[in-house]
Amino acid sequence: MKIIRLFRMAFDSLRLNRMRSILSTLGIVVGVASLILITSFGYGAQQQILSSINKLGSDAIIVTPGKVNDIRRAFSSVGSTITKPLTYDDVKFLKSEIPGLIATPSLTTARSTVKVGENEISVTVNGVNEDFLTALGYDLSSGRGFTATDVNGYMNYAILGSKIAVDLFGTESPIGKSINLLNTKFYIIGVLLPQGSTMFGSVDRNIFIPITKFITITNTNSLGAIYMKPPQGMSKDVLIALVKTLLMNKHGVENFTISDMAQFADLANTATSILTTALTLIGLIALIVGGIGIMNIMLATVAERTREIGIRKAVGANSRDILLQFLFESIVITVVGGIIGIIIGVVGARLASSLSPTAITPTSIIVGFSVSVAVGVFFGVYPAVKASKLNPVEALRYE
Repeated sequence: MKIIRLFRMAFDSLRLNRMRSILSTLGIVVGVASLILITSFGYGAQQQILSSINKLGSDAIIVTPGKVNDIRRAFSSVGSTITKPLTYDDVKFLKSEIPGLIATPSLTTARSTVKVGENEISVTVNGVNEDFLTALGYDLSSGRGFTATDVNGYMNYAILGSKIAVDLFGTESPIGKSINLLNTKFYIIGVLLPQGSTMFGSVDRNIFIPITKFITITNTNSLGAIYMKPPQGMSKDVLIALVKTLLMNKHGVENFTISDMAQFADLANTATSILTTALTLIGLIALIVGGIGIMNIMLATVAERTREIGIRKAVGANSRDILLQFLFESIVITVVGGIIGIIIGVVGARLASSLSPTAITPTSIIVGFSVSVAVGVFFGVYPAVKASKLNPVEALRYE
């Protein structure tokens, strides 16, 4: 019953100083909402990266040019001078030596332009083979993928990312229509489902063409990577050993790096966890700033209500009653601010998801609310103790 009475007194006191209470609460609202919103970006990025890795499959491996011992540098040698770079011949060689192997090259241009009528858009062009949908875990929304005949026949076919298809053709189906790309006319045979941003960049704004046609047009044959999945019945470890042996025999030296998805998943987990922790700390700083504001206002409140404290002590209230009265006022401010901040943070994260992936977790909500209450207690103790220690005679004389 005493707790209920203390809460009622706290609400009554805050209601009497409405504007000051609102401003005090606002600091906590902003702090909690910021904490939930910015951590939702960290968790959203983590989920998206892990989702793209899982889409490739835990048995997938990636071969990159250059020999490095640290997976974080696996793609760093792309584009550098390498005596024997990975080429499309390596992909064909491995597929001929390992029956059933799913392997697709990654050969990408810098930004290019695609033109349909007067509509011209900047895009990224990828040279791939008939395995790229299976190897990279992509699905089509319409049309078909490349066949070995398309690739070996140097066909002028193209598959569009979902956003490029909408930008060029709107609501019309692009299947069977043509585009002008790399000064060459290509016919569209397929459109990808939206993939979003993956660990390898945004696929929705990419255009895919047969790698044989790509090499002919650009005169480029130095691959950025080869993505592979083992044949049915073969383990990932056996595939890694086979690929390593075959490529070393072909190149005469181990001038490549083989990485598996488990390594990328661990790396992505570590990187995104660090990012989320850093974002959480930034949000906590905002909450602490809000707490300092509460302490300042509570100190001002104690000074303004010195005579009230003296009267309460004169009629029998002890120091503990005064301490609890002011401490509860501070806690009420942070609890109300925490609840409103959670609501605003969740709504803000939902709205921001159209711009960047976000994810609300129970942990971020619990941490946001718990820290806001802790801030109320921590920054409310000093003003409450100061109020409880006032001498009743001196307090009654206070003007």
